[in-house]
Amino acid sequence: MAMQDKTLEKIAAALYEPKLPYHNFGHAITVTRFSAQLIEQCCRENVPLDEKVVYYALLFHDAGYQHDHHALGFDSKEAYSADLSEHALRDYGVDVDVINKVKKAILATHIDGTCESNEDKAVRASDLSGLAAGYDVFKANAIKLREEQEMMSGQSPDWSTYTASVRDTVRLFLREELELTSDYFDENNNSVFHTKVEENIQILLSDNSPTM
Repeated sequence: MAMQDKTLEKIAAALYEPKLPYHNFGHAITVTRFSAQLIEQCCRENVPLDEKVVYYALLFHDAGYQHDHHALGFDSKEAYSADLSEHALRDYGVDVDVINKVKKAILATHIDGTCESNEDKAVRASDLSGLAAGYDVFKANAIKLREEQEMMSGQSPDWSTYTASVRDTVRLFLREELELTSDYFDENNNSVFHTKVEENIQILLSDNSPTM
């Protein structure tokens, strides 16, 4: 059964802006549900993984996304989210060693993040799971991210320019291998995740409609 702490979820939810189309608490909950499947597979294959670290990190991984992290003294949104997680989890009585692992896992979700532990991989893989979902989910997320970009920056790129930027950004996220379980590669030793994401990218680039 997937880990769930309703009290902690309420604490985390208060740090998110519900008006954001994508980086809201609903996204955090969505990726925790994906992680439950991944954790279950890791358990079946005896891959060591601390479920608490993964769950806590995903709950807080985009906390405070609505704020100007630079103005608050942080180099990235992930660094700010990690700091928010530390304060919240410490107040909640979580062990300092777990908190430090949670912070590392959140930092691993940065576009240039690297994964040093299985927990880091599980958190980054879960955060990116929508990229390898069906095309309808992939496009819906792209539209939400475009709306969010317009909301936060005031800039509204045309659809073709935007989809090209999606391609470039997503490919940067794909630089990190996230293998944890035996189903990561297909029979030709290709990453199932990377193959599906690239397929979604190509469909988006040929899709001329900015709506669903």
